[in-house]
Amino acid sequence: MPADLATKLAEERAQRDESDEWVFPGREGGTTKGHRICFAKGFRRAVIAAGLDDKVVTPHVMRHTAVTRLVRAGADIPTIMKISGHKTVSMVLRYAHVDAAHIDAAASALEMSSGDAIHPKFTARTNDTVAIAS
Repeated sequence: MPADLATKLAEERAQRDESDEWVFPGREGGTTKGHRICFAKGFRRAVIAAGLDDKVVTPHVMRHTAVTRLVRAGADIPTIMKISGHKTVSMVLRYAHVDAAHIDAAASALEMSSGDAIHPKFTARTNDTVAIAS
């Protein structure tokens, strides 16, 4: 979580009289299902107040965002599974969205860590393909 967001959440909690740690708490005595309903309403109000489209920015979209940010931050899959509550790697992968910049950064890290493992003597670039030099 970015430091500025954590600070804002801490400030919000400090203004409340409640000891509840939820940002969008459910009603007293509510069930899990009730909590989700209350959460959705509060979330929707916050999205609209922020000037965002509540048809696009949903709690589910935030789940995708959280998993994607964890992947980009370099978190390992078991940790992401624990945080997100996903039981399978395939579900984590369904929620993780990577872009060209993320892929390029990963490839650069591989190139930097390999040192002299890939030597020009062993590969020669011809047109758009890589051929093994003899």
